[in-house]
Amino acid sequence: MISTLLLTLISLNHVDAAPASKFASLNATLGGRLGETRPISEPCYQDSTLNACKYVQENYVNSTFRGDVYGATMYPVWETCFATDQGCIPTPWTTQKCEIGSLSSAYLAVESAEDVQHAFAFANSTGTLLSIKNTGHDFIGRSVLKNSLALWISYNPTFVPEGGQADVNYTAITLGAGAQWYDVYKFADEHNVTVVGGYHPTVGASGGWLMGAGYSVLTPTLGLGVDRALQFKIVTLDGVYRTANEYQNTDLFWALRGGGGGTFGVVLESTTLASPQLTLQVASVSFNSTEETARNFLKLLIDNGVEWSEAGWGGHMYQNSFISVNPLLTHEEALASMKNASDYAHTLNGSVVIEELPSFFAFFEKYVPAAEAVVGVHPVLGTRLIPTSIFSNETAKAQLLDAFAAMVPFATVDPQINAVTPLLYNHTEGATSVLPAWRKALWQVVFAAETSWNATEAEKQEVFSLVDSLTQPLRDVAPDSGAYMNEVFIYEPDFETAFWGDNYPRLLALKHKYDPNGLLDCWHCVGWQGAQDERYSCYPDFSS
Repeated sequence: MISTLLLTLISLNHVDAAPASKFASLNATLGGRLGETRPISEPCYQDSTLNACKYVQENYVNSTFRGDVYGATMYPVWETCFATDQGCIPTPWTTQKCEIGSLSSAYLAVESAEDVQHAFAFANSTGTLLSIKNTGHDFIGRSVLKNSLALWISYNPTFVPEGGQADVNYTAITLGAGAQWYDVYKFADEHNVTVVGGYHPTVGASGGWLMGAGYSVLTPTLGLGVDRALQFKIVTLDGVYRTANEYQNTDLFWALRGGGGGTFGVVLESTTLASPQLTLQVASVSFNSTEETARNFLKLLIDNGVEWSEAGWGGHMYQNSFISVNPLLTHEEALASMKNASDYAHTLNGSVVIEELPSFFAFFEKYVPAAEAVVGVHPVLGTRLIPTSIFSNETAKAQLLDAFAAMVPFATVDPQINAVTPLLYNHTEGATSVLPAWRKALWQVVFAAETSWNATEAEKQEVFSLVDSLTQPLRDVAPDSGAYMNEVFIYEPDFETAFWGDNYPRLLALKHKYDPNGLLDCWHCVGWQGAQDERYSCYPDFSS
């Protein structure tokens, strides 16, 4: 079973200064398969009238186009050096030099465990750093420099974790490292099963989404991605190709189920639990809003949130719309459950659709492409998990409403309220390393402000300050909660506690066990070596 991802190698010096000869021996070992990074916009700097440039312009915000090459991320700010603006953005053809920015100068499309073992041996012997990039859905720059792509999927109706007993088996799907969720959902649908995955067609199924928690609109009833992970195959930094599951390498299995991607090694394969095909009730509500109607609708969401989640609804809600799914209710029950929201939208001449669909894939194809996160832009995110307990406290509910309403006047800021926590899922205590606050939360709230490709240092700082100031009321209303590490403010304070809570000390010990030399390091990951490290020179300074 072979899957592909991209592994990048970074000189201890600035990547642009890395001599080609440094990688010559590794390239020879790999049969000349090391790639030289070419930024996706490079053709436009050569000649903006070329068809190749027109193709870049036409597909610049296409996630498939971006996911298919190493020289692109979903959010181009991480293709540039954010601090200095060095990069290759396809706008100022004649006013800026095309440079590789934060991207690595060399990359390896991994095809086997042996490829990773050769790369680790080379890195350990030469002091070369490594990074891992999958499809590039990364809001805070952790994946730039390496790892991406390649599709391989297989289905097993009676999967037995290696080292286990044949009488303990699962219906499962095994995914190569480059598998993307659209293809996984299609495959699952063809086999009449359901898997829990990401809300974007090109999110990688075995990367940071899974190892960072992995939420879904089905999470309220079926659990987080980490809850459903049955096995990983991973090359650790000592070059050993390991199987991690409930029977062997159990400490590593625990760490991979919540400790984050790009930290403990290179995952080449994951196996996830598959459930029977589900019939879904889908509720889609929208209307044109003003600040007043937005606040009223946000209050309606707060007042009904617990009841809806306890009924099995999971989805994404905004100041004037939501899309939610429910695998537990009948159509008649769904209509009754959503009556308050339907009535409110109808009073504003809005749109209300409550329908039954035969599978998750049917829902995904109909609703997600129009609602998926936009790529090719430069977002700065803020986020917080909102505990269920505050919804029984009228003062806390009022504070939460004020926090949401404070975001509404900003044109580029729209609070996204995600009912994607495992509220009804019966998890095994301590089985995963995911932030414990997920288990007590009703919502994951996230919002974004945007910077421009040519923002001045003052303008960047203004956006950072705005996001931090809008996030702080959420931290204040939920001080003992935390944040989703994959959708988070770049400069989240006390990130170790915010991302992992009490699990961090054990995760750090396992990081030191499996990567004692700190060969893998990424921004605000377990064992992060700090902003002063040379590799983070492209992150602007910020102090709140």
